[in-house]
Amino acid sequence: MIKFFRHIRRSLIQENKMSKYFKYAFGEIILVVIGILIALQINNWNENRKKDQLKHEYIVSLKNDYTKDTIQINTKLRLNKQEQKYLATLKNRFADGSFKTLQDFKNLYNRPRGIMRFTNTYNTNSFNLLISSGNIDLLDKELREEIMELNRLQNFVSVVTIHNRDYFFKIVENLDIKYPSTANPFNTKTTNDLLWKGVNVDALPRDLTTYLGQFDYTINRYVQLTESVILQTEKVLHLLHQEYD
Repeated sequence: MIKFFRHIRRSLIQENKMSKYFKYAFGEIILVVIGILIALQINNWNENRKKDQLKHEYIVSLKNDYTKDTIQINTKLRLNKQEQKYLATLKNRFADGSFKTLQDFKNLYNRPRGIMRFTNTYNTNSFNLLISSGNIDLLDKELREEIMELNRLQNFVSVVTIHNRDYFFKIVENLDIKYPSTANPFNTKTTNDLLWKGVNVDALPRDLTTYLGQFDYTINRYVQLTESVILQTEKVLHLLHQEYD
């Protein structure tokens, strides 16, 4: 093809047909420009296709991560809300004067403790990869903002709930040091009375109410903050579904 164009140019020059030569040369330039534009368009199409594919992969990964989060977080919420109900019932019993003697408080202390899960673990692999790679701009502005808000909220909730959990566990630890704990597998029915002999139980009502008060606060705060995380996660999932569809 190149030899063909060269042959035409040479013939026009030899025949001294300069006007036709210039017209031909101009047409050849136009063809070259058109060819370059087509090549650029094809390249841009390929790049956009790659970006769309990468965006799709991120969206799928983010959806999987956030879906897993909602499942495991809702499970913890359900367990903690059960403890909330128990504590609400216990408050009513305190209010109506059900606990009057040291034995009443001793029996309450010996109650088996519920499941204490006051923190969440979030699936952040896809988010971290999205940020570290700089590909966050692949996502639409609204989705980016809501994902960043969710990450900010997750970090805030983690800091607060971990602090509350650690403070509560210190109270539990101090309580278990002073009084025989039913969490100890060696504290059986046959050894319980023996273990309590010689223990000063005068401070038990104060220590136990302190424990219950902090338990109540820790659970309520966890539930409140975690429900805000769930709401934001569901909002992000809704936007991800819109992007995916």
